[in-house]
Amino acid sequence: MRKGDLVRLSPKCFTVKVGGALEFPLTNYSHDIAGTAEATRLTTEEDICAWRDSGASKGMTSDGEPKLPPTAHTVKLHRDRMYTLLRARCRPQWSYRSHPGMALILCTQTGEQAYIKRELLEVVS
Repeated sequence: MRKGDLVRLSPKCFTVKVGGALEFPLTNYSHDIAGTAEATRLTTEEDICAWRDSGASKGMTSDGEPKLPPTAHTVKLHRDRMYTLLRARCRPQWSYRSHPGMALILCTQTGEQAYIKRELLEVVS
């Protein structure tokens, strides 16, 4: 895989029942049947501002600490869509730690960027 390639979700993401290679689903059976996989996008400034204005940011945690804004959000990727590979190898940081073995992709339909494990992608020929 190289930067600029068109990629899609590999059959490695899904169970044998739906034409994949796994015995058990990556996350749950509803994602497996729907042909989706979860990826992660980093939080933007707009997301943080919206979080601060919401009720979720108010108050304290159960330990009495102030609440921290989320650092990432989940994005659904679909089996039948093509994605543009923006970075083939990267180590992004979210949830206050780094995640090696990832790739950064761009959804050609929504324009959203998301990180997903490289092993779950295949190049479209």
